[in-house]
Amino acid sequence: MPLNLSNAEARGRTYAAARMMAGLDQATLAHSAGLSAGTISNVERGRDSRSDTLRAIRRALTREGVLIAFSANNGLASVQISFAADNEEDE
Repeated sequence: MPLNLSNAEARGRTYAAARMMAGLDQATLAHSAGLSAGTISNVERGRDSRSDTLRAIRRALTREGVLIAFSANNGLASVQISFAADNEEDE
């Protein structure tokens, strides 16, 4: 059954998933992005989508190795996490 989410709600859930993939709570992400925890909460609930706010969050997540990409063609979003190379073999 498909979810009935607005674009803003779907975008917010994407940012929440990215934050969780980075292992950050809202307060830590807010500090890293130079925003308030309330702003992060609003974004994740789909209530704030100002481009400068979203850009600050994406930059903070990128520093943590988490990338968010949105397709202009089909509206789909993807979240990727990257890991630093280590000396261990792939598990």
